[in-house]
Amino acid sequence: MWKLVPVAGPAREPYRLLTGVEYIVGRKNCGILIEDDQSISRNHAVLTANFSVTNLSQTDEIPTLTIKDNSKYGTFVNEEKMQNGLSLTLKTRDRITFGVFESKFRVEYEPLVACSSCLDVAGKTALNQAVLQLGGLTVNNWTEECTHLVMISVKVTIKTICALICGRPIVKPEYFTEFLKAVQSKKQPPQIESFYPPIDEPAIGSKNIDLSGRQERKQIFKGKTFVFLNAKQHKKLSSAVVFGGGVARLITEKNEEEDSFFSAPGTCVVDVGITDSPNLIPDSQKKWIHSIMDMLQRLALS
Repeated sequence: MWKLVPVAGPAREPYRLLTGVEYIVGRKNCGILIEDDQSISRNHAVLTANFSVTNLSQTDEIPTLTIKDNSKYGTFVNEEKMQNGLSLTLKTRDRITFGVFESKFRVEYEPLVACSSCLDVAGKTALNQAVLQLGGLTVNNWTEECTHLVMISVKVTIKTICALICGRPIVKPEYFTEFLKAVQSKKQPPQIESFYPPIDEPAIGSKNIDLSGRQERKQIFKGKTFVFLNAKQHKKLSSAVVFGGGVARLITEKNEEEDSFFSAPGTCVVDVGITDSPNLIPDSQKKWIHSIMDMLQRLALS
């Protein structure tokens, strides 16, 4: 989301800019009101944020923010006066001065990439519409660029694990619709703590479960090497290991390691779970996996 942040005068909340909305900056009856500055025109300038592409599947896509000067005394971007009547594309951290006195601001882009989990089609559509208006994107797969995980109730999935490890908050979909309403009515954003979803995992209960973005989780696997014996399991789980500061390695029969590799400090062999999914693993691989497990038992490592 783009923000117009005041940098002069008394401390004030930033103006949050929705996509697809023209924000008129001026001294009377406008979206961004600047009073007590005689160099500000009634319709001084216009700020507009819009996505420039229709395919928004890439998490590095952000809306373009443009500014147009309509004033008598001028609008200055990074101390250079704009040409009246023409538009200019802004970059995050650009400095803007409206008029010739102390109406100084800075524009900043705050990333917003919401990953959804376990939402139905209607829920995904509503989430996508709200996040787009806020200048963000929605994705189906978790990446390190994601800023929120969106769930109606918390279940233990790989997305949940990745969000917690990456220090990103888990929120209900209503958080973004309420955020949008707050921006539209020029009110304070909602408290994110009020939108943590309930825990829906009987095995772990719901007491003392912290869903906030705790940054120390990013080092939870530091110094650990997780060894996978199955390619599908490696593909599904390795990202969580890496996000947590660990190393993920796939070992197969073709590159089988010496016993000393498995007994190295910090090495963890991930259980394949043959008994849970016997039909998904070829018999030849089962035999090799059993030999690894027998070796771990022999070394008193299992």
